[in-house]
Amino acid sequence: MILTPRGLLEHSRTESGRRMIRYASTSLIMVALTQISIVAFVQGVGWDAVPSNLASTMLVSIPAFLTNKYWVWGKSGRARIRREVIPFWVFTVAGWGLSTFAVALAADNTKEDTLFHLVAVLVASIAGFGVLWVLKYLFLDKLMFGPDHHTPYDEDYEVEEAVVDARAAGATEI
Repeated sequence: MILTPRGLLEHSRTESGRRMIRYASTSLIMVALTQISIVAFVQGVGWDAVPSNLASTMLVSIPAFLTNKYWVWGKSGRARIRREVIPFWVFTVAGWGLSTFAVALAADNTKEDTLFHLVAVLVASIAGFGVLWVLKYLFLDKLMFGPDHHTPYDEDYEVEEAVVDARAAGATEI
């Protein structure tokens, strides 16, 4: 990929480029939802910044996972716990840890109940997750959901799903 306007435009016309655009769009939407929920928890419910950040992260991680799996990478079927859900949550928890550290710093170093305090908390939350954003894309694209991704686990899951589906259909032989 060439990092010139023309190179970026050409890359945006490829499947990989469109996937990057979908990932960035999803990320922007999820950041907005996280920020809105932090404001709701801090201003509306009266929670402190750190619990607000945790609640927002956990709530938004569910639509983030589903949107990434089904829309960004175009995968279908049930979510695989070992291969999809757990790795996604590891990145979510790592981002939450970094953002919580940043949010705690911002909250401790600004005067509570001020606009500056709220803005500092929001910026800190974004910064914490921003550190992992590129790494998460590479992980999701190359190891978890990428178009050419196929692991031995996939074959295990396919066999397990066939057995479960056959049993559900009432088959006696598998």
